[in-house]
Amino acid sequence: MGMDAGRACIDDRDGDFELNWQQHPDCPADGTKLCDIADIPDEGGHEVAFGDGRENFRVLLLRRGERVWSYVNYCPHFSLPLNYEPQTFVTLDGLIMCAHHTAFFNFDDGRCVDGPCVGDGLVALPSYVSGGGVYFGSRQASTSEAGCHV
Repeated sequence: MGMDAGRACIDDRDGDFELNWQQHPDCPADGTKLCDIADIPDEGGHEVAFGDGRENFRVLLLRRGERVWSYVNYCPHFSLPLNYEPQTFVTLDGLIMCAHHTAFFNFDDGRCVDGPCVGDGLVALPSYVSGGGVYFGSRQASTSEAGCHV
């Protein structure tokens, strides 16, 4: 699970605007299909955005084999997406790097292990894999660890 217990800054440059992801106006409904698992490169990342504008709801999906993790696509260091270009993520050995300030985060738990926000982490989102698709939310039968679904 991500380190921030569900809080993701949408724009904190002024230091006073923080929003729980469940309250985000563009948060998708449970059961919304995010993508096919094949759309996420193995050992890589894929972004799915909901809404328009700079502060839309960005879902970061990471994949290793059949395992998929989902996080809010915002670096806790400066509330910017981890990618600089659309669908371009820097990953290496189960880590994803923030393209802006070179913070490195574990796929497994979202924890920052190197860079300007060590000890902080990405905010995990509920998701599940079914029939080759990746879906937002949780399903009753899921017993996978939070943030990671097989």
